[in-house]
This record gives sequence, structure tokens and C-alpha cells, in this order.
Amino acid sequence: MQEEILKIIEELIGILYSYLPSIVSSILILIIGYIVGKVTAKAVAGTIKLIKGDESFKKSEIGDLLTKAGYPISRIISLLTKFAIYVVTIVTAISVLRIPALEELGIAVVTYVPKLFGAIIVFFLGIVFTEWITSFAEGLLRNTPISSQFRTTLTLFLKYVLYIVLIFMAFEMADIAPKVTSSIAQALFLTIGISVGLTLALLIGLGLREEALVVLFSEPRELEEGSVIEVDGLRGKIVRMTTLMVKLETDEGIVVIPKKKLVTKGYKIIKKHEESSS
Repeated sequence: MQEEILKIIEELIGILYSYLPSIVSSILILIIGYIVGKVTAKAVAGTIKLIKGDESFKKSEIGDLLTKAGYPISRIISLLTKFAIYVVTIVTAISVLRIPALEELGIAVVTYVPKLFGAIIVFFLGIVFTEWITSFAEGLLRNTPISSQFRTTLTLFLKYVLYIVLIFMAFEMADIAPKVTSSIAQALFLTIGISVGLTLALLIGLGLREEALVVLFSEPRELEEGSVIEVDGLRGKIVRMTTLMVKLETDEGIVVIPKKKLVTKGYKIIKKHEESSS
């Protein structure tokens, strides 16, 4: 009995001794991976702060919420980088042990993790890029005769289209239901295209071409609520402005006139908002 117990103990010691180099190597890999992860994460965070990525990220709605919660883009990318390095380090350390079941799991993890983290990083960097593109486009449109309402609408449309593209791009990179994602993306962009086409067709078909031109290009920019104007012999104070109409408070009461009349007939500013309020 004692001989059998001693034999089992000797076998266990032999197994442990055979695995000892692998165990030591795994521990060294874990230590090195931990150090590399910490150093790389700090370098990534510092680089993003240097190029003012946090400020650009904060301009977006998602970025503002995450920044207030204590997660600016520099910290998010830093954490993702650190976590990705740790995962690869752990999988590498496990593979050194040469345990078949764990090796298969490690290969699967190493194959998918770069896709997932790449998609997440692209998504957050895409938010910064989207805000930069929309701000740049808004600056260009500000120097054109396009109305402020249409400029805002166009900028928002561009922003949300870019966000949609970014989301589908992230799903595609992460290899999340690629066929379903592709089908949804095609259907969505087809719907957007049809909606824009129908809107333009309705504007023309319903005889709203002149109103559309006013909204797009000829909107009186200097007019604002509180100003006193005169148009076609009618004098009054602007109490409200909509996309197509201007509501005036005259001596006879409230009068609503279309904006296209201001463009076609002309108008005269009697008092600006600041002057009338003072």
C-alpha cells in the first residue's frame, strides 16, 4: 500500500517537474504582458490627449455623456488597449502549458479578440472623425447663401448618416451577423434615398418650389423675433418666425405673411431686436 502511494507521489512530482519549465515560462509571459499592457496603455492615452482627442470626442452626444461619467476617449482607448494585451498575454501563457483543450480555446479567443477590439476602437475614433467632418461641413456651408435652418438640417443629416455607416462598419469588423447586417444596411440606405427623393418630388409636385428656394437659399438672415419691419406697406413687430411664415404684430392685430413675400416684395427693417428691446 505504501509503495503504491509513493509511486503515485513520484508520478505527480514527475509530471509537475516536466511542466515546471512551461509554468515558469507562463509566469514570465504574464509578468511581461502586464508591464507591456500598462506602458502601452499610458502611451496611447498620452498620444490621444496630445492630439486633443478628448476635446473632439466630448463634442458628440455620446462622448459628452461618457466624459461626464469619467470615461473620455483617451481612457476608453487606453483601457481597451490594456485589456486586449492582457487577453493575448493570458492566452499565450496558457498555450505554453500545451494543454490541448485550453489551446483550442486560446486559438478561438486570439482569432476573435482583435476583430472585436478593432471594431470598438474604430467606432470611438469614428465618433471623433464624424464630429470633425460635420463641424468642417457646417463651417463651409456658413459661407454659402444657404439658410440657417437648412444648414442645420443638412449638417444633422450628414452626422446621422455617418453614425449609421460607422455602426454598420463596426458590426462588420466585429463579424457580428455579417449577412443580416449587410441586408439591414442596404434596406436602410434604400429607405433614406427613397425618402429624400419623395420629399423633393412632393415639393415640386405640390407647387412649393418657390417656398423651397426660400428655405434653401433666400431666407432673410438678418430678421429675428422682436425686430420691427415694413413689407409691402405693412409695418409690424416680428413675434414669431417659422420655416415658411413670419408672424407680425401690427396696429390692426396679428398678421401672418409667407417668407417668400419678403423675398419677392422686399422689406425694410425699422428697428432691430436690440433697439426695440432697449
